[in-house]
Amino acid sequence: MKAFDDGVIRVEDHQDGIWRIEELYASPGGRGAIWVVDGTERRLVLDAGWGLVPLADHVPALFGRPIVAVASHTHFDHIGGLHQFAERWVHPLEAGVLDDPAPEPTQILPYLLDYPESLAFDPMAGGVGGGFDPRAWRIPPAPATGLLDDGGVIDLGGRRLIALHTPGHSPGHLCLYEAARRILFSVDVVYEGEILDAIPGADIDDLLATHRRLDALEVDRVLPGHFGVFDGARMRALTEVYRRSKAV
Repeated sequence: MKAFDDGVIRVEDHQDGIWRIEELYASPGGRGAIWVVDGTERRLVLDAGWGLVPLADHVPALFGRPIVAVASHTHFDHIGGLHQFAERWVHPLEAGVLDDPAPEPTQILPYLLDYPESLAFDPMAGGVGGGFDPRAWRIPPAPATGLLDDGGVIDLGGRRLIALHTPGHSPGHLCLYEAARRILFSVDVVYEGEILDAIPGADIDDLLATHRRLDALEVDRVLPGHFGVFDGARMRALTEVYRRSKAV
């Protein structure tokens, strides 16, 4: 794949066979990063964004290799486009949501009503049926074809990522860790912004335990689900700030 920005989708090259796809129609804080990792045999797609526009229309090169898609968790900004992939893995605790991705468990409601600015512009404006309506939006079902629990390995050929069950933001939240390259995909449990810990399914004690586990890893690069990338020292600083905010 090559880096580009067509005003709707941006592909960033993060080197070492890693890309980030961003849906520019979502405001920066509402963009769930779509991470792409290449091995010698197949490609990992970690999370699938909002899915309001087909990735095949904007990034056809993405589909040029065998793909395993992993849902880190089942909030709308991470699974909206999951149905575009044939092989879909998720933690067992959240597999049922993929069978029926209703507005409440995927956090479409009330999140998009409380934060209407989450959409920077309407990619559906002018299309059949008019613009985007969060109350009417239904994510297509994308039943899991595989389950990924703590310690599960994703072998892409030439590189292996380990699944870490990291609850706190959601019950079945997964991070992925590539020990050989000291890379952590922290998704929604650590990033440069407010971590949502008061939504249905979140648990502060679980999140604190998750942070302690991640702090113990040997990490050089952290690739989160929102905002910019950072290093292991910054990750530990962010988890410390969170602990202090909870008076722990």
